[in-house]
Amino acid sequence: MDKHFRSAVQNIARLGDTDVLPFPIENHIFFDKEDQVVDLLSKIDRGFDDYLFKDPPLNESVLAPAGYVGFRSVTQIDPIWNAYLLGLVLSVGDEIEAARVPPARNTVFSYRYEFDDSSKAVFNPNVGWHEFQAESVRRAKQNSFVLTCDISDFYPRIYHHRLENALMIATKNNSAVPRIMKLLNAVSKNVSYGLPVGGPAARLLSELLLNRVDRLLLVQGISFCRFVDDYHIFAPTREKAYSNLVFLSEKLLENEGLALHKAKTRIMTSEEFLSVSQTIRSEDSNSAEETQVKGFLSLSLRYDPYSSTADEDYESLRGELQRFNVVGMLTAEIEKSRVHQALTRKLISAVKFLEPDVKADAVRSLIDNAPLLYPVFPNVMLLFKSLLNDMDGDTKQYIFQGVRNLLTDESFITRVPANLGYAIRVIADDESEEAELLLAKIYNETPALFIKRDIILIMAKRNAHFWISDLRRAYNRLTDWERRALIVASFILADEGMHWRRNIRRELSDIDKLYQDWTQDKSLISGWSIPI
Repeated sequence: MDKHFRSAVQNIARLGDTDVLPFPIENHIFFDKEDQVVDLLSKIDRGFDDYLFKDPPLNESVLAPAGYVGFRSVTQIDPIWNAYLLGLVLSVGDEIEAARVPPARNTVFSYRYEFDDSSKAVFNPNVGWHEFQAESVRRAKQNSFVLTCDISDFYPRIYHHRLENALMIATKNNSAVPRIMKLLNAVSKNVSYGLPVGGPAARLLSELLLNRVDRLLLVQGISFCRFVDDYHIFAPTREKAYSNLVFLSEKLLENEGLALHKAKTRIMTSEEFLSVSQTIRSEDSNSAEETQVKGFLSLSLRYDPYSSTADEDYESLRGELQRFNVVGMLTAEIEKSRVHQALTRKLISAVKFLEPDVKADAVRSLIDNAPLLYPVFPNVMLLFKSLLNDMDGDTKQYIFQGVRNLLTDESFITRVPANLGYAIRVIADDESEEAELLLAKIYNETPALFIKRDIILIMAKRNAHFWISDLRRAYNRLTDWERRALIVASFILADEGMHWRRNIRRELSDIDKLYQDWTQDKSLISGWSIPI
């Protein structure tokens, strides 16, 4: 298992524990203390039941935006336990992938397991949403009708018992499967259904669950493409499309206890499907604008700063982007009543590679149009955070003022917990007194534990001794996540913090001690500050 735990730790250190919430400080701990984290995971593995009883996995589910008016529940699991769960799933990853419909069938395009020891990525980067859309367009041109549908509340409605049965069939690992199920049960608050949204472990498990229905569709001779819970099913007649809809609905309900989303189920002609396809434009289009958008969407913006050729890759990507009018396309989206979300996310990611003056103008435009960009707000905040060190003083203050205004006005944007989490990460570098007052106010008012944890770390990064010292006195009343953050934060308190940590050391769990030891080592480095 050490091999799989190490792969899990490396994956999280490089790519994060989730893509729906801000990365926690543990990503840095995993990177700096890889051996110690792997040793701890192995220790947990040897005494699994005892650890699960003494230090059960902390987790929190909060709302994140899904489009302009919808929401979904996303989950952050205690990063140590999340790494343990991922290690267990990686240990059966090859068997899960072998059980699934093969990629060569060009049918199932989501989360194809292929661990890359170089990039530490879990899934094959060459099979995904774009390939799903491209194959759907190809098949639509060969059929007269297309059924589009997706599963209603997919992750929250996955039944553990059915998932366990699928795992037991796919793998002979009699140790990993029951532990995976115990962890899922603990994270689901001891109910018998639901997977945590956000991490690669749950994604691979969910794919295995749908594999049985995938194979039933193929045996029935039904032409389809699937990406996660989205189905595109192709038929020669409208009657056959309805028949396929009935078959899929029956098998999802009978085998997995799942149902299709009624409002999103639609049968259309292939011509209509091609015209409304969101990310692939018709090849027959002669529009220069559509041609540019199509070319941009097919461009890979993957850039690995850890690569041995990182500098060359960066310049190559910048050269590729010069073929596209990124700012023009972004401006065109902002002028609409609703942005094209997939395109806008990619345009936002591309801004960091633009020339400095163009980049500054684009950043100001993004903050000015925050309400319109609500569905992609986390992407905007991640961009801002990544650019702060490169921005001139005026642009940096423009960003800080814009985010402070959203928080002060209690904008609908930052009332969503996931969005709020990204916003406070940006003003973590805002040295103004107004930002400090806002952070203290949010800490006192928010019920979201991951935000409370982050604010403790941000206050320490700001060197707010008075606030951290006062909070230390409430240590026994804090939640575990807040306590761990306070252990890290206490290193700004000099002797006061040292004496306090010495007094509580014997009470700390192995996980808490890892946090303390990491911060102890980092605090000896001149100029180091808490990364948040």
